[in-house]
Amino acid sequence: MYVIAFTSADQQNSSSFLSNYARHQNICHMIGYEPKCKKDCQGKVIAFHAILSTNLNNVPKGTIIKFGKVEFNDGNGYYPSTGKFTAPVDGIYSFLWTYHIKKGSSVYLCGFVNGKLRAYTGTHLNATPWQNKSAHFVAKLKRGDQFWVETYHHSAAFIHKSFTYLLDTKLMDVKV
Repeated sequence: MYVIAFTSADQQNSSSFLSNYARHQNICHMIGYEPKCKKDCQGKVIAFHAILSTNLNNVPKGTIIKFGKVEFNDGNGYYPSTGKFTAPVDGIYSFLWTYHIKKGSSVYLCGFVNGKLRAYTGTHLNATPWQNKSAHFVAKLKRGDQFWVETYHHSAAFIHKSFTYLLDTKLMDVKV
């Protein structure tokens, strides 16, 4: 099962992301949803939030974006040196990436799983002074599967560091 959604987004900082994450967990608890797993699953939260650490200019097509400023990395699945997330366990994972570009920029950042293009987002010749774009992708991954965000279609003219990030959370354990 795969779900893909695209939207323009306002900036979301780390504290608001963590607040939203806690609120979602609380809502699940209030409606009676609790993960069904064995004792060994307790405490195995898999989630990360990483931000682009430098502005990027003229990024060639096919470049994996390395989000170098890691806010948190529960489960240690994200590797900032490679820009890749490696699933530590089988499960359904939710990925969200947002990027910020300036007027005249064309940028396509797509989500890949094990080298296969799975989710698209992009802007061609942005007409506004600044613009945020976001994409959301949900995937069933096996342990060892990898996800990353990569430039696609052509080189990316400019990507701003302060408003560009990648985050993930494991929604649930499943056998794949």
